[in-house]
Amino acid sequence: MNEPVLYQTIHLAHGRVRNLEAHAALLDAAGRTLFRRPYRPDLQALATRIERCAAAERYPTGVSGFIRLELTAAGEERLLPEGISLYDGYALRSLHPDAATLHYEPLCPDLPTTAREAAERLAARIVRDREATVAVRCDAEGRLLSAENAPLFALCNGTVYLSPAPPSVEAELLRGTIRKLGMPLRDEALRRSDLSRIEELFYVDHRGITALGHCDGMPFMALYAERIAEALEQHFQEI
Repeated sequence: MNEPVLYQTIHLAHGRVRNLEAHAALLDAAGRTLFRRPYRPDLQALATRIERCAAAERYPTGVSGFIRLELTAAGEERLLPEGISLYDGYALRSLHPDAATLHYEPLCPDLPTTAREAAERLAARIVRDREATVAVRCDAEGRLLSAENAPLFALCNGTVYLSPAPPSVEAELLRGTIRKLGMPLRDEALRRSDLSRIEELFYVDHRGITALGHCDGMPFMALYAERIAEALEQHFQEI
C-alpha cells in the first residue's frame, strides 16, 4: 500500500501565487505530526517554481489557476497541475450542487493527506444513490462538519456558524472576511436537525466559495455567500 502524501492546492491569480506562507506552514505542522519531518522551504524560490509550473502548463493569466503541492514522507516536494478556474480570483462558484449528509469518521490523524482525499471521494460516490454530488460529513451526534475536505459555514438567523475542522488556509481567510463585514460568527457546528432553519450552507477551498443548492432535500439560498465571496476577493485587490 502506498504511503499517504501530504498536499495543499495553491491558488494563482494573474499568474502569481497566493497564501503560500500559510500553505507551507500547514504542511510544516502536518509533516512534523505525520512524518516527524519539518517543511521549511525558501518561500520565494518555491513561489517561483510554482509560477513556472503554471506557465509551463500555459495557464492563462486572465483567470485563476491551481497547482498541487505534495510532500512525501521522504521529504520530496512535487508540483502537479490542477487546472484552471472559470473566474479571476476567488468567487462564488456558479455550480450550486446538491448534497446529502453521511456519517463517517475522519482518518486519524485528520491531516491533509491523499488517504483522507480518497475517503472523501468514496463518500461522494456513496451519496450518488441519493441523487447528490457532495457528501456532507456528520459525526455520530449529527453535527454537520465538512464537505469535500472543507469546513462548512452555515447562515442561520443572521449568524454564520463555522464547523470545527482541521486547519484550512482559505477557511481562515473567510473567517477574517466575515468578521470584517461585521457579521456575527460562531465556532459551532449545526446539526442535521437544523437543516430546515438554515438559510445558506457553503464551504470554501482553493477554488473559492461553493454554496450548496440542497442538502437532504432542503433548499438553500446564496445571497450572503455571494456578498462574502466578493469581499474575500476584494481583500486581495487592496493588498
